[in-house]
Amino acid sequence: MNKNTKPLKYIFENHFYQTWKEIKHKFPKILHSSIWNNVSKFLDCGDISRGYTAFKCNQCSHMHIVGFSCKSRFCSSCGKIYAENWALNLKGQLFDVQHIHAVFSLPTGFCRDFFFSHRFKLQDLAKAAYQSLKYVFKKSGIHSFGAIINIHTFSRNLDWNPHIHCIFTYGGYKKNNQWKELKSIPYPALKKSWQKCSLDIIANFAKITNNINLKNKISLCYRKYNDGFYVKSDKKINNIFEIAKYIGRYLARPAIAEYRITDITDSSITFWYQKPDSPKKIFLTLPMTQFIGRLLAHIPPKNFKMIRRFGLYSRRYKNKKTKKIKLFKDKISWAERIFKTFKTNPLICPKCNSNLVLLEIFHIKYGVIFPKTGFS
Repeated sequence: MNKNTKPLKYIFENHFYQTWKEIKHKFPKILHSSIWNNVSKFLDCGDISRGYTAFKCNQCSHMHIVGFSCKSRFCSSCGKIYAENWALNLKGQLFDVQHIHAVFSLPTGFCRDFFFSHRFKLQDLAKAAYQSLKYVFKKSGIHSFGAIINIHTFSRNLDWNPHIHCIFTYGGYKKNNQWKELKSIPYPALKKSWQKCSLDIIANFAKITNNINLKNKISLCYRKYNDGFYVKSDKKINNIFEIAKYIGRYLARPAIAEYRITDITDSSITFWYQKPDSPKKIFLTLPMTQFIGRLLAHIPPKNFKMIRRFGLYSRRYKNKKTKKIKLFKDKISWAERIFKTFKTNPLICPKCNSNLVLLEIFHIKYGVIFPKTGFS
């Protein structure tokens, strides 16, 4: 592997097309075009033949050319930028109150498999998490609260594991518009509420399709998990720095960071992951086909929103907020955003550290965009 080629790009450049032919039939047809488009964009990411921005250093005349990014969330590099942009869009939209982060999980087996085959039902899973919270909030006399929900489909070992990450206000408005803090979260009630709301999605589908097998599995699931489905929450989030950390960590990130890949052969990939309760690295070697298949499984359908807002954070409440904080002090430029993400300033000459000057912008479809020549 070329030392300048990133691991994921090397893997997909050399193995995707053949692998896709072998495993295509295992994926719902609704995902086929989205998988192909996302991988194609990813493989073209940074390819200067398709578009670039050229800079020149006035001091040493060094030319610095930056290829256009693919803007695909499947791309580990662009995924970081996507997360940064998404966090910036929350500027001024968060209540200046305590928040808490919670994870809503599904048991292994038919529950998880159902959402693999019926991918758009994941949006109902996000609603189910909100509805289960809404139930326990109303029990505490709270009429409305804010929740930001991200649908995650991957576990730490990249396996298919649909679950919900949610950051929500630790309190809300009563019917008289007075703010009330939660004293505690009644987890037994929340777990059972989450179980019912999530299984209702499958039950409604089984009713419409008259799927007796699914109905029987749902009944068995209630008996097996009579305490409800797993819900775990972290400590309260008290300030903007913690909120920013949680949003970046849980609400928008690629399935795997490239530095976790430690070995690549023609037939296998080795990478490491950590369990939530241990800093110990667990190394896992997967066949090439299985590794690629696991990554492809987490590409959502076209235009599917993995992040959703509910209650006080929904768009219809956008202009009704009275308590706000700013997540970031000011809107930052694209150069500052790249430096924040990659620790590299794209406007500084890598040779002599002088300022770079924009020289040319080229796009494969439109030709030279800057500087403009002639008259339009």
